[in-house]
Amino acid sequence: MSNRGDPFEWSGGHPALDLVNTLDERPFDAPIENLATYRDLVRFAELAGLMERSLARALLDRTGPACAGVGRRARKLREQLYNVLAAVRAAEPIPQMDLKAIGAAIRAAHAARILVATPSTTLAGHRWEPRSEVDAPLHACALAIERLLSETDRGRIRKCGAHDCEVYFIDTSKGRRRRWCSMRNCGNREKQRRWRSSAE
Repeated sequence: MSNRGDPFEWSGGHPALDLVNTLDERPFDAPIENLATYRDLVRFAELAGLMERSLARALLDRTGPACAGVGRRARKLREQLYNVLAAVRAAEPIPQMDLKAIGAAIRAAHAARILVATPSTTLAGHRWEPRSEVDAPLHACALAIERLLSETDRGRIRKCGAHDCEVYFIDTSKGRRRRWCSMRNCGNREKQRRWRSSAE
């Protein structure tokens, strides 16, 4: 997924985890915000496969207070999911306010869809579409979070083993032994750090 020529981290193995990972270098004093604008959010939703390309193309140049508000809500939703994941990882109680906020976002996403017909003679020719185009990327992210929380084995959701990396991913390895978001980056860096420590 790294050949897309975009700023997003695609190690998550699930769009909802890729959403969490859009705040890069999270443990540091000045993390890098990759969802700084509404355009960034639309681009993420498209590249993550959460929105059709035609809708994303129509939204990329939208601006104004409504778009800025959607961007803020998406970043807040991302952090609420991060808080839930961090609590599960630390074996701490899940923050109920965050869980309730996520539930509200999911309900809003479902309520914002309408069933429309497509050129087909079968019932399969119907699909859900968003009522409000501007809210579409936010709702798409909320529905991805719903799928993560309801369909994914929580035991397979991991955080990168590097002490300075907060990237979350789904461990699909056979023995559930994946430790790093990327062997080329964090994995090699941690191995080199340990080798230097043992050589001292």
